[in-house]
Amino acid sequence: MYISILGSIATDDLLPETARQRLGSYPKGQAGAPLISNLIKEYLSRGYKVLAITTDDKLNDDEPPFVYEDQLLTYVVAPRRKHIFRPNGKRLGRTADFLRFEREQIVAILEHYKPDVVHAHWTYEYALAALSYTPDAIITVHDNAQIIFRYVRTLNRFFHLLMARYVFSRGRWFTAVSPYMAETVQKWVAAPVTVVPNPVPMPTKQYESANPNAPIISMVVNGWDDRKNSKNALLAFKGIQRLHPKAMLWAFGTAFEPGAEAEDFCQKHHITNVVFFGSTPYTEVLDKLAQSTVLLHASLEESFGMVLAEAMSFGVPVVAGKDSGAVPWVVEDGGLLVNVKKVDEITLAVDKLLSNPTLYKRLSTNAVRVIKTRFPIQRVADQYVELYRQSSKNEVSYQADLLGRS
Repeated sequence: MYISILGSIATDDLLPETARQRLGSYPKGQAGAPLISNLIKEYLSRGYKVLAITTDDKLNDDEPPFVYEDQLLTYVVAPRRKHIFRPNGKRLGRTADFLRFEREQIVAILEHYKPDVVHAHWTYEYALAALSYTPDAIITVHDNAQIIFRYVRTLNRFFHLLMARYVFSRGRWFTAVSPYMAETVQKWVAAPVTVVPNPVPMPTKQYESANPNAPIISMVVNGWDDRKNSKNALLAFKGIQRLHPKAMLWAFGTAFEPGAEAEDFCQKHHITNVVFFGSTPYTEVLDKLAQSTVLLHASLEESFGMVLAEAMSFGVPVVAGKDSGAVPWVVEDGGLLVNVKKVDEITLAVDKLLSNPTLYKRLSTNAVRVIKTRFPIQRVADQYVELYRQSSKNEVSYQADLLGRS
């Protein structure tokens, strides 16, 4: 089986260090959590041939795609226009034409290499390109564009909503990363949406826990918007400090860039002991999470919540929203779930963890168990491979039917 994976792939996550050193310079692809790269590596380890396709807005629009080939892996990075709506030289902004330029390149790559199965992550340009190549493409839903648009009402998000709805009207094979996400999109899809969770790798080394007398609360948030609810989280930390004066807050992600809105909010509300790390390399975030005492996650809605699972894999209990989409399903009994719209509830839950060593130890042990038993990459890959087999059989039947009609 020749598998093609389309999505946000960072070159540094996918290619081994020896290959990157040999290349010297290369496009970075699209940064993000390396779950797609981890899946690709799992397929390669099983002997499958894989075509991985992503885009990069640092490549010149008129450049040919970057191609890396090594035994079973072919990795292709196509140019992606820099501007969303503003013209890119002779070309429109990428969202203005629903990423047509990018989609056409991806389809051309697929037509050139002719994989047996195509799996697109997210329901936007990668899914549209996959469906142009085959109506039996597997599409994984990582978010609900309509829910995102309720919180982030921008023209860019509206265009993404239109793309997603078109994908749902055309696609045949959909998976979602949680039961919650499957339920929210099922009304737009004819066939049942299969739940296949994100794979969560377990740590390969031991870390020292934070000093219980100087607890470290960590937050990882991308985007300073109402959906992420970071203002309530910061106000809750102010309450935590009154109870635990030596507590520190480590703040990671685009929501916490130094000198930006979050820091202004803390100054206005006299919130101290906050370290604004801002955008931070993924591996460094993991290292810091492993050293944390508690992960505070106040988001009002999550389709899965990778940072929850990553913190729990280190035995770090979480405090998160009991009504926040997929959060309760992911956390299970590896943390405390509260109404994150109420600052006092967040504060009391963190205090409960910090003040009760027996409870803390139990939830820490539970957290590791939850991740180790429910989200291993081998099981996730097994589920996807079975879907690939089913969809490829359907594609063969579909092609045979077309030949019979001609």
